[in-house]
Amino acid sequence: MNVTKKDGTVEGWNGEKIKEAVYKAAARVNQYVEPDILDKLVEKVHSCLIIDRDAPTKDLHKEVIHYLRYFGLDDIANSYQEYRDYKNTYAKSFEKVKDEADNVLLLGDRENANFDSSLVSTKGSLIKGYLTKELYRQFYLSKEEKELTKRGDIYIHDMRDMLMGSINCCLFDIGNVLRGGFSMSNVDYTEPTSVLSALQVIGDITLVATAQQFGGFTLAEIDKVLLPYAKKTYDNAFKKYFEQCNMDYDESCAMAMGDLKRELEQGFQSLELKLNTVPCSRGDFAFTTLTFGTWDIMMDDLDRDIMKLIGETILKTRMKGHGGKQVVFPKLVFLYDENKIRNDEDHKELFDLAVECSSKCMYPDYLSLNHGKVGEIYQRTGAITSPMGCRAYLTEWHDPKTGEAITIGRCNIGAVSLNLPLILAYSLKNNVDFFNVLEDRLQVIREFLKKRYDMIRHTKACTNPMCFTQGGLHNGNLSPDDEIGDLVNYMTASFGVTALNELNILATGKTLYQDPWFAEGVLKHINDKVEQFKKEDGYLYAVYGTPAESLCGVQAKQYAEYTGDNQFGEYFTNSFHMHVSEPITPFEKQDAEYKMFHMCNGGHIIYSRVTNPENLQALKALVLRGMEKGFYQGINFDSVYCEDCHKHSTNAMNKCPHCGSTNLSVISRVCGYLSYSKLNGSTRMNDAKMAEIKDRVCM
Repeated sequence: MNVTKKDGTVEGWNGEKIKEAVYKAAARVNQYVEPDILDKLVEKVHSCLIIDRDAPTKDLHKEVIHYLRYFGLDDIANSYQEYRDYKNTYAKSFEKVKDEADNVLLLGDRENANFDSSLVSTKGSLIKGYLTKELYRQFYLSKEEKELTKRGDIYIHDMRDMLMGSINCCLFDIGNVLRGGFSMSNVDYTEPTSVLSALQVIGDITLVATAQQFGGFTLAEIDKVLLPYAKKTYDNAFKKYFEQCNMDYDESCAMAMGDLKRELEQGFQSLELKLNTVPCSRGDFAFTTLTFGTWDIMMDDLDRDIMKLIGETILKTRMKGHGGKQVVFPKLVFLYDENKIRNDEDHKELFDLAVECSSKCMYPDYLSLNHGKVGEIYQRTGAITSPMGCRAYLTEWHDPKTGEAITIGRCNIGAVSLNLPLILAYSLKNNVDFFNVLEDRLQVIREFLKKRYDMIRHTKACTNPMCFTQGGLHNGNLSPDDEIGDLVNYMTASFGVTALNELNILATGKTLYQDPWFAEGVLKHINDKVEQFKKEDGYLYAVYGTPAESLCGVQAKQYAEYTGDNQFGEYFTNSFHMHVSEPITPFEKQDAEYKMFHMCNGGHIIYSRVTNPENLQALKALVLRGMEKGFYQGINFDSVYCEDCHKHSTNAMNKCPHCGSTNLSVISRVCGYLSYSKLNGSTRMNDAKMAEIKDRVCM
């Protein structure tokens, strides 16, 4: 017999093709078909079609589906039919992608404030992202994953990038890349010979490397990275003044330090301009973080002076701004060691300058190195776990060969977040136990993340050369054609939680601030399950307080569509935070979020809204209290610049208090990082996030 294909061509019967198609359908639903069952299925399909005539493929597929059900393989039958109906699915999906593309071209996109969708390059990146996201959804998600993401029980972050097999946030080992030189884009770079050239090259590496991943890109302990290059600048200048200009020793030292200061100023100004004006090839601005502020107090005097000078220059460059305006990148994080600040005047002075900078620019945020999980690891091992992006953290890992705790040179591979209010609504609607449903959803996330690990394990190093061939990640000196392989063992994967406040209201009728017992119990349950998964799978899973930017509106909409209940309005509350409208003081907010902060060690931040940031004594007290509690602490207010009268103000979202103009550029904290809530009077943020900003009292 012959088979007539969809395009009208005719070919002879081949039962092996049916077997291959069934095997693929089974794989999509994680099932297996015994070979003898498959042989019988092929035989029955063949016998039911009339011999000696051309059988259309639609009749053949109809019989395959029939006999799959006949043999009790309903899930595989559904998977087979779903794939055979791909034309209809494709048509709907392509129409959706076209609508999204039209919206970007005509209206722009405000899903992520880090994208400037007015740029042609960004429009192209966004449209490509809609297509890759839809391809991944249709052909790489299991049936259950599709159903749960469609209804909203779970949310797979950065799905547009999943198809590429790329990593997420990282602590990039820029020092290792620079040492001895490196290769980038088929060009060999020698090791920098000055701190200015080092900072210029760091900017170039950042733009190239961030384009090969998604999420935050942290240059951890940047002051320590720059120290050897700053010393090269100093030594060369000292030699010039002492030997060539015949100055005395002290004068040569002072002149050399002046040259170093100028190079640092030029270098950090150049880095800020590059990161705020040049999008990487992904289309977004590189979400870069610099951490700094602590060093060995037993260093020699010159090294100590240089380390302090680097920190001072970072802070003063940010406060100075560019053209009178503050910038938003890189994110700055001050590494706070209370013992050094208490006992060393240089550390104390740098911390005081950091508080002054926060009062004007909101950055830096502050990371406690004495209390909490990060502090415990640091005190025990000496390794500092800097944040990635706005709040992601790595799970502790030690190199099995050396036993050394490794933080710099590691990464995250992605996050999947729960919609806890919707899951509770589903359990009530279907009269099933909430915790049983929750465990089922956690299991689905677990299986998805295991697939992510496997996909990245078999990805070649050449897909991200700066990380995996040039040493940007730990042991990342592979050959381009090598698979990433066991390097996945130090990568973290995150189980995200959002809307604990709304969950608590649904379960108890009370907000998190009023009585958080139910939400805390749920969070403990999630932690216990994730710890179980870690032990059973051998992967570094973590619980992540999700920074819901566009997701705060998406999940609220999904909940309202499922329940018909719009009681929570346009947005859900981020992660474990108090609702933004709670009339509580910054200290009360710190106390209320303390327990849940420390239950989300895979991703957390505390930010407190202040109405008078110019009160340095009060601001410093808030930061110090956060450090005692082991927090990653941020300061929050709205930094306003009037484009007409060119004056600054705070917390004036709608009208300049100096001239009454509405032509404002406003920098606000989105959910852990800073971005423009208004730019020349217009916003980059989505409607749900803007509604949340309008309601803010304590955040």
